[in-house]
Amino acid sequence: MKSNANFDFTRWEVHETETDCNLIFRSTLGQVFYCHINPDKFIDSPTVLGQYLKCLQILRTGEQEIDDFYDEDAYEWLSQSFAPLITQLIQSSGMDAVVNPTLEHYLFPSKTYNIQLLAVDDELKPEVVDFEGHGWINSIIEVDDDFLRELDQWTRSYAPSNVQLCYDRPEDSLIKTPKRTIIFNQKGQPVTCFFKQFGLSFGSSHAKKELEAMKKITLAQSPPPPNTFICRLVGVVRKNNKLLGMLFAWIDMECVLSKARAAKSPGTLRERWLSQINRSVHWLHEEGIVWGDAKPDNVLIDKDENAWIIDFGGSYTPGWVDEDKAETLEGDYQGVSKINEMLRQ
Repeated sequence: MKSNANFDFTRWEVHETETDCNLIFRSTLGQVFYCHINPDKFIDSPTVLGQYLKCLQILRTGEQEIDDFYDEDAYEWLSQSFAPLITQLIQSSGMDAVVNPTLEHYLFPSKTYNIQLLAVDDELKPEVVDFEGHGWINSIIEVDDDFLRELDQWTRSYAPSNVQLCYDRPEDSLIKTPKRTIIFNQKGQPVTCFFKQFGLSFGSSHAKKELEAMKKITLAQSPPPPNTFICRLVGVVRKNNKLLGMLFAWIDMECVLSKARAAKSPGTLRERWLSQINRSVHWLHEEGIVWGDAKPDNVLIDKDENAWIIDFGGSYTPGWVDEDKAETLEGDYQGVSKINEMLRQ
């Protein structure tokens, strides 16, 4: 194996009723391994089956521990089940680690593999299978030329090959989901951004709704801090007619607002956050813009103790906004009122 090559387990997908699961491993060489486990492929392997079903229960429930079996145990077993084959594929690839990774490397990997896990007499036997497709939803929105022309009128587009990825640890490169990125503006100056990949679990309409909200905020020219603290769109990542995600001005985040964070903060700081949130929402409403999913999880506290409003994709969260008030000004008032109550306790 190349001395600087690494791989890790990054995502999984399970079903409520079916007993199979899908996993994704990534390597620092830019490879992606789509792995599938179907216990019907376990022959005379009761021990393997029992261990797998314990892992499946952890993945389904999100619990950290069930009957003295921990999530770390599940991740370790799943990883080790595929590790020998993945290690072999890395060693034989002839590839080197990517020195300057970009979104192009992450979103469009140069090499992918489909792997299934077999077991015979309780011996694990992962194998590469030859079939097209991997069953994972691709977070890409295809748009027509009219949409792109309209998009270019209010924001910039960046090719994924021009978006550099920043990792704190080299061993995480092209494995961890990209967050901090660097693009170069029209003056050739580096700009640090947060990359938000389109999540299509709710369909493309959710992503387009957030784009529409950011368009309104951009065209209305939201006042900069300290007047408002609202996430700012820098541009959109696209490849031809495929939209891949959004680039937001980087917020040096300390934490997400929460009841615990509010409870341990002095009253003067909580009043500051309350004022910043209310001022930002007031400006949005004056411009006819709905925040949407108003809740503490969508408020970031930065290193300078400022409260930033983020996430304009709509939807609602039970306990903060009623379903019939979702994505309305009234829903915003309801959610912000509950945030105010939390900060005043």
